[in-house]
Amino acid sequence: MSDLSYKLAELRPALRPVAESAAWVASFVIANTISQEPVYFLILLLVLGSDVLDTSDKSKGLFRDFIAGSITAILALALNDQLGLAVGAIVAVAAVGRLLQKLA
Repeated sequence: MSDLSYKLAELRPALRPVAESAAWVASFVIANTISQEPVYFLILLLVLGSDVLDTSDKSKGLFRDFIAGSITAILALALNDQLGLAVGAIVAVAAVGRLLQKLA
């Protein structure tokens, strides 16, 4: 492989969380704009559910859920959206709780 391929392979683990966070923000803003928040919340809760039920030792998904829930809550607070704030906070707290449970 070329030097560029090696450099990209080294950068991938650092760029993926940033890209996922940006995707959650963008999808929340788009869903809010077109009044389709329930679909976004359903997806957020389904992803959290699959990560909570995951029996492997990996905790990347739960950390991603924590970040997504936190970003959702912050954006909802900025947009004065009570439902978004509640769902985001629930997802963030549930992800942290399960993450701490897996680490113990």
